[in-house]
Amino acid sequence: MSLLLASLLATTIVPTAVVPPSSIDPCAKFDHFTDRNLSYRRINATDLVELSDIGRSDSNESASPFSISPNGKSIAFLLRRANAQENQYCQRLMVAQMDGKGEPREIDRGGKFIRADFPLHNFTSLMSGYAKVITPRWSPDGKYIAFLKRSNGIDQVWVVAEDGETPAQNATAMPDNIDNFAWTAGGQSLVLATRPGIRLQAEAIAREARTGFLFGDRFAPDKAGRPIPTGPAEPVYHTATLATGDIRPSTPAEIELLVEDRPESVAPAARSYVKANSGAAAWLEPLHPRRLLSQSRLVMALLDGQKLHCEEPLCFGVRQIWWSVDGFTLYARQKTGWAGSQTALLRWRVGEPKPKRIMVTDDALVGCDLTHEELVCAREGSVRPRKLVAIDPDTGRERTIADPNPDFQLIKLGRAQRFHFTNAYGVESFADLVLPPDHKPGSKYPLIVVQYFSHGFLRGGTGDEFPIQLFAAKGFAVLSFARPDFAVEQITAETSTEFSRWLRKDWRDRRSVQSSLEMAVEKAVSTGAVDPNRMGISGFSDGTSTTQWALINSRLFKVAALGACCEDMYAYPLNAGPYFRNWTRELGYRFLEPGADDYWKPMSLALNADRIDTPILIQTGDSEYEIGLDVVDAFKRRGKAIELFVLENEPHFKYQPAHRLAIYERSTEWFQFWLMNQMNCDPAKSCQYGRWKVMRGAPKAEELRCDTNHDDHERAQFSVSTRSSSR
Repeated sequence: MSLLLASLLATTIVPTAVVPPSSIDPCAKFDHFTDRNLSYRRINATDLVELSDIGRSDSNESASPFSISPNGKSIAFLLRRANAQENQYCQRLMVAQMDGKGEPREIDRGGKFIRADFPLHNFTSLMSGYAKVITPRWSPDGKYIAFLKRSNGIDQVWVVAEDGETPAQNATAMPDNIDNFAWTAGGQSLVLATRPGIRLQAEAIAREARTGFLFGDRFAPDKAGRPIPTGPAEPVYHTATLATGDIRPSTPAEIELLVEDRPESVAPAARSYVKANSGAAAWLEPLHPRRLLSQSRLVMALLDGQKLHCEEPLCFGVRQIWWSVDGFTLYARQKTGWAGSQTALLRWRVGEPKPKRIMVTDDALVGCDLTHEELVCAREGSVRPRKLVAIDPDTGRERTIADPNPDFQLIKLGRAQRFHFTNAYGVESFADLVLPPDHKPGSKYPLIVVQYFSHGFLRGGTGDEFPIQLFAAKGFAVLSFARPDFAVEQITAETSTEFSRWLRKDWRDRRSVQSSLEMAVEKAVSTGAVDPNRMGISGFSDGTSTTQWALINSRLFKVAALGACCEDMYAYPLNAGPYFRNWTRELGYRFLEPGADDYWKPMSLALNADRIDTPILIQTGDSEYEIGLDVVDAFKRRGKAIELFVLENEPHFKYQPAHRLAIYERSTEWFQFWLMNQMNCDPAKSCQYGRWKVMRGAPKAEELRCDTNHDDHERAQFSVSTRSSSR
């Protein structure tokens, strides 16, 4: 049998077994109440994995993850909590009082984790690993709450009574996932938005399978072994009558409940159009409409036809705007401060020449909504997980509505110190240094760099792969590094292709990021708390590219861990597919052609494997591990220290709780092994350390010692008197 035939047969006859999903309620673990003596303790990996989330687990811009009742007295939100043991999510629909009194009430539980989808390049829809933001919606009379729930493999609208006395009911039976919905004014029907074009293309591809697929731009081997639906899938609107279940096409007036309506007089490039009860309107429009990226002016249009513009830096970075109930005050939330690292609230009263800044904070405010006289937001700080708060938009005063993680205040966390600096390319940059919670002046620690956003709660970096506070609890200094972006004013490109070419010319963007990274590390070392001879770096997605560049073009780091691998010259373009390969060539990349080696020399780990001795751990999903096989092979053939773990049924952004826990623990142990000469001496870990001990450059056996500060030890030290959940 030829090697080719043997290889092909193996891909079709490999014996497999499927572990059936657990039938245990993933919420049951969190239902019990504990009654123990109060005490502080260190954090462990499970604490971070099982953090309760409202909305996405990061602080990126998103839809509002909550909804306020028509009378303004209650707030509804979906509370999501990972259960690593069952590898599922506990999801509970909660209702809390807006005054913050009492415990939130559970009115429904269950449903599978709903992953967000997104278009990419020519592909219509790809499934991500991060959560779709579920916004519950109150009926006009406030008696019912509608929400998206995934059951039997499809996302539909369910409805439950506000008092939670009767079980939630599936209110729709659409053949496609419901993307969005709204109540009609009378509360008798729901307007639904779906994209049947995705299903229709998928069905056509399934029929095509009988005769074989022509390989081409519909393929991306790292994502699927069959064509992927391409082109736009326009939303289609239907209205479902709740009493009868009848479904009909929506009327134009009903569609307007889900689609922004704006007058023709507003510029086509304008966004965030909002109309006040007084008849005034406001929106954002770019200062340079022809450019791909531009600062925006804030526009206020009054009833008398007068238009006021704020196009000074005070108004740059606005993300959301709202009118007050009376329609005479405009409020705005903006990203501002050094390198956009802060959040601010603006107030602009009709009759005033420009807005006034009411508050500014390093915290992230997510999914805010103005209700009555308060701005309700999900707020999180660098060492404080997300909670729901109400902010007085005229004074900035705040009060807590609901804290989904009350026990977290009893965990010792390392404090964060923020650095501001300008890199060699004139780009504002920042990073946060987190030291161990028991840090004492004069102590020095090994450093781990985590990338590549540093907004909101410092959890696990982009992708939530590398647990910052767990690293700190284990005795590391952690540098949460925010990837710098060139200022909008520096960018004059009018198309995304032109912009990408500009970034990639002579690897301009990578050099700018490296400049900021080196400055951030220098700032950390200058505190006296970091040992410059024991530094490691982690990276995921763009952070992988930053790590590649740093390992090749500097000697800062002794060890690395990656959540994906790698942006390189062979496996990367082949596995991403023809469309991606041709598109990136237009941007200036050179693949599989004369001169490609010279182009890739500053970036390619495969080309530089001979001179890189940094141990590398890779933990990546089965959807994309192939793109790093050239790098893994190049290192292994040379006897270099590299290890690849493949996580089953995972996209780029991993979502399975059991995998999250394994990634956290393995990356922590990897850095402990190489930077601290420490091991987790649990016998179950013996095979892992057996592999690592024989790697090139590994600590000598007599230098290794057990980590006595592992999770079980910490749990044994802790007792606390608090309720672990609210029902």
